[in-house]
Amino acid sequence: MKIGYIGLGAMGGSLARHLLNSHELMVCDLNERAVADFVGMGATAASTGGELARACDIVMLCLPRTSNVREAIFSSGGLQDGITAGKLVVDQTSGVPQETAEIASRLEKLGVLMLDAPVSGGIPAAQSGTVSIIASGPDAAWEMAAPVLNAMSSKVFRCSDRIGDGQALKLVNNAMGACYRMVVLELAALGLKAGLSLGEITERLNAGDGANFTTKKMLVAKLEGKASTDFSLALMVKDLNEALELGLQTKSPMHITFAARNIMQVGLNTLGGGARLEDVFRIIGSLAGVDFDRADADSDVAAMPEKDRSSVLASIESAVDACNHIATFECAAMGIKYGLMTKPMNEVLNSGSAWSLASERVLGSISHGKPYRAGKTIEGMLEALRNVARLSAKYGVPAIVSNAVLATFESASNEFGHQSDIGVMVSGFERAKGQGLRLESGSPK
Repeated sequence: MKIGYIGLGAMGGSLARHLLNSHELMVCDLNERAVADFVGMGATAASTGGELARACDIVMLCLPRTSNVREAIFSSGGLQDGITAGKLVVDQTSGVPQETAEIASRLEKLGVLMLDAPVSGGIPAAQSGTVSIIASGPDAAWEMAAPVLNAMSSKVFRCSDRIGDGQALKLVNNAMGACYRMVVLELAALGLKAGLSLGEITERLNAGDGANFTTKKMLVAKLEGKASTDFSLALMVKDLNEALELGLQTKSPMHITFAARNIMQVGLNTLGGGARLEDVFRIIGSLAGVDFDRADADSDVAAMPEKDRSSVLASIESAVDACNHIATFECAAMGIKYGLMTKPMNEVLNSGSAWSLASERVLGSISHGKPYRAGKTIEGMLEALRNVARLSAKYGVPAIVSNAVLATFESASNEFGHQSDIGVMVSGFERAKGQGLRLESGSPK
């Protein structure tokens, strides 16, 4: 079986490399150097999408936007010039679910199958063959694509037989991960401003209930003097805008996701289109008045009495844990209202950048139809969030995401009572989203 791949950027190129030893591979990209590199490794080159489509059984694309995919397929010289009935198109773009479904409908009229299979986990995971591939589409497309996807990664998931669900779940994933990233960095900045070291903040978060993908990967990499990702900030903002559009279409309140997106938009406007996701350190640092690259230098932090260190660390940990919970409630509820199934959501979201201890516990419960109980009271979380709010005012740090979480918990306290388990807050999201989070909504075929 001959595979064609269009889009040899950082992600597409990393994915396509895994096919060189297992399949006959033809490539096409506007970047002639990228194509030449693949030819040097044994692939053949196509000058147009039509040429590639004529020669290949399966055509895969990994492009910046769904509009690019549509152009690559249906423009003059595109796939439509060479593709024939019985062939398969696999879209690995982080795209717009509804638009991808429309593309699939047009291809279906030509007798061409389609599967969407975006990825989550970053470039290093794609290079190592451990990136999460989130596929959705009809049985015939899945059966044809599965061996190829399994050659790319050891973590391949099929979330449904409905085209676009893979992309929708990827949007849920990116929204949750962005919420984690922003609250961790703004509260780490608060800790630094108060006199803690980045090392002790990272150690406390990773050892406790505040642990999430950002604390495990991004903070650890920063301590090691490394970048945790080379992803474009503009593309992350694009993904968040698409996730929020999904929220608007499903009439789902997305308070925390909007807050995270707004901070990243400020950073993109300030740093320009070439900014990377790793630059959120600079964005948060600038807003807070700290330098993460010199975080532990004595000249950059104020002295803190030893007796206060444990209290501040505990408040930061609980505040991050609270945000992890609200991000999970908010984003998972939106996904369920869109029609995503809870078991695949649990598997996919907890395998990559949307992972946190909170999401592991929340989604683990609801995917089995069980009410979620955290063993933590609303008042306990409020105490930490209020303390963080006071510290942010004292040290001049804008705790944008955590203060949005604080407002959510204040509302929950008024509605459910301050001694209620935070798990009761799920019912508030159920009513707001019009969907029961506690119910399993099915299983993929």
